Amino acid sequence: MRCRLRGMKNPRALVIGGGIAGPAMSVFLARSGIEPAVFEAYPRSESAGGGFQIAPNGLRVLGEVGVAERVIEAGTPSRDFVFRNHRGKTIGVIRTATAGIAVNIARASLHRILRTEVERVGIPIHYGMRLRGIETRGQKVVATFADGSKEEADLLVGADGIHSRVRGLLLPDHARSRDTRMIALGGFCPRGFVLPVEPAEADRLTFIVGPRHQFGYSKMSGQWGWWCHVAFDTDEEKRMLLGMSDEELRARMLERYRGWCAPSDELIRTTESWLRTPIHDVPSLPVWHRGQVVLIGDAAHAMSPAGGQGASLALEDSMLLGKLLADRSRSFEESFARFESLRKKRAEAMVAQGYANDRRSLKELGRFGLWMRDTMLMPMLSRIMAKALGRVYAGDPALRSA
Repeated sequence: MRCRLRGMKNPRALVIGGGIAGPAMSVFLARSGIEPAVFEAYPRSESAGGGFQIAPNGLRVLGEVGVAERVIEAGTPSRDFVFRNHRGKTIGVIRTATAGIAVNIARASLHRILRTEVERVGIPIHYGMRLRGIETRGQKVVATFADGSKEEADLLVGADGIHSRVRGLLLPDHARSRDTRMIALGGFCPRGFVLPVEPAEADRLTFIVGPRHQFGYSKMSGQWGWWCHVAFDTDEEKRMLLGMSDEELRARMLERYRGWCAPSDELIRTTESWLRTPIHDVPSLPVWHRGQVVLIGDAAHAMSPAGGQGASLALEDSMLLGKLLADRSRSFEESFARFESLRKKRAEAMVAQGYANDRRSLKELGRFGLWMRDTMLMPMLSRIMAKALGRVYAGDPALRSA
């Protein structure tokens, strides 16, 4: 029997995960008249590594949360994608500013801004609370944590990322994310480091493409950073890549990009903070919800960084679900089903695109292939990609109609 919520006062929600989707979700829940509490598995920390771009569709959601201006101030505005070949020739430019501003930002900076806002509006965040189990008791859901404590609520939102414990409990056959057999490598140069490039370079994402592989770089939260994706064939090779020292990795990357145009060599040589992350995704799940439990963000549809939409899609999830839950004529389960039906196609298409982007970089081009790419394909693809990105950056139409 489904519980109707008409007239129900202050239902309670447990939000599992304190990264990006969870804090944003808690703000939208509070606005919909639901009392949220956030539970994060890790201790409070300001040292989350890496960075990413918040696309215009994600930044608009952050505007609804009330933190967009702080995010822009903490990050680096970005307006274009530029593609160069490994000899330094510009072969494609995608103008994205018409769809709205994007922001390149360090992950730690975004986490800090979101958590500060959540605490400012009075929503509790509990750290060091690792989820162990979920059970249903009538119309309530009970979460058990590793320390033995229990929390009861009317609904539970799994926003606990790519290796989601909530997903594992909800869908045991889909507990594991897919290993894409690639590792994201890169790093940040010291603060204050001045890269000898044109000033406009700071306002874009630049991708250098060679006969094989890519090399991307941008300014994020005032620091120059770069990234690439490295494929591996065996688990032993994976362990070797993840376990080698920073200096060994630096030597390997310098060899990989030997002879490529500036500033690839200088960025690698100057890197002081190295990042190496196995890339996993969640291409498709049979459902995103059961009973009073629902998945959002990476827990439901994690994608490779090559898709460029992971954080922004998670933010869209939180806003749409919050809007749907504000309608008390539906049960929570009906709102979850509506949410899934509106979001699943868009999210899964973006996951597939990220996977395809990674695979495309593995194909090695000969002399003719390079000529075709640089003179024929990239100019044409730049126009096609600009239109496709414009549709993505416009945001999910469901957010306007929900």
